[in-house]
Amino acid sequence: MEISVIVPTLNEENYLEDCLKSILRQTFPRNKYEIIVSDGSSEDRTIEIANNYADRVVVSKKRGIWWGRNYGAKFASGRFLVFIDADTKIKEDYLETVYNYMRRGVVGLTTGFELDGVGPRIKLIEYMSDGYWWLNSKIGNGSLIGINLCVPKDIFLKVGGFKEYALEDAAFDRELRNEGETLFLRQRKVITSPRRLEACGMIGLCRYYFELGLIDGGKIRNPHIILSLIHI
Repeated sequence: MEISVIVPTLNEENYLEDCLKSILRQTFPRNKYEIIVSDGSSEDRTIEIANNYADRVVVSKKRGIWWGRNYGAKFASGRFLVFIDADTKIKEDYLETVYNYMRRGVVGLTTGFELDGVGPRIKLIEYMSDGYWWLNSKIGNGSLIGINLCVPKDIFLKVGGFKEYALEDAAFDRELRNEGETLFLRQRKVITSPRRLEACGMIGLCRYYFELGLIDGGKIRNPHIILSLIHI
């Protein structure tokens, strides 16, 4: 198996079906990738939906986006791990695109994103955000984001997976950079829900990530912050 696509979930019945359908519509050969849904004991129809589309559904009583990704990876048989958030859809050539980069030796990869169903003003901010993360990548700062994140399985195991931090993807990015090259592709290959933006507002969301990034590089174990992230 070349790729294991891992989707961590917790009460994602409103988004999961579209996410999994997009993963099934790939130009990448279907016999070369598997779909694993890693669920945190959802209380809605998430597991039922997952069973209709995924190759494997694993359920844990432990919750947290970091744990969901790590738990799903335990059951993965692919050379490369691709983590996709449940509220995110990938374009048809996503797996083909990231696979070609990973085969060249890249140890971490994220592609650009579009926000689903937003107006022109937010589209401009979205475009600028993609540019900012891409520029960071070009100057060696990585900038991998958890909504879509790819890594070779052996490297994932070497660094110990994701940690229990509020900015678990940023911390994971820093560890990967010690192992080799990480990339943020400006190509917009995923479409993600604006629910984080709707919950916090643009200024609030930017301030949240900025402040967390300043505090010990996002290594925050505050249970109230962790709890809020579980439900985002």
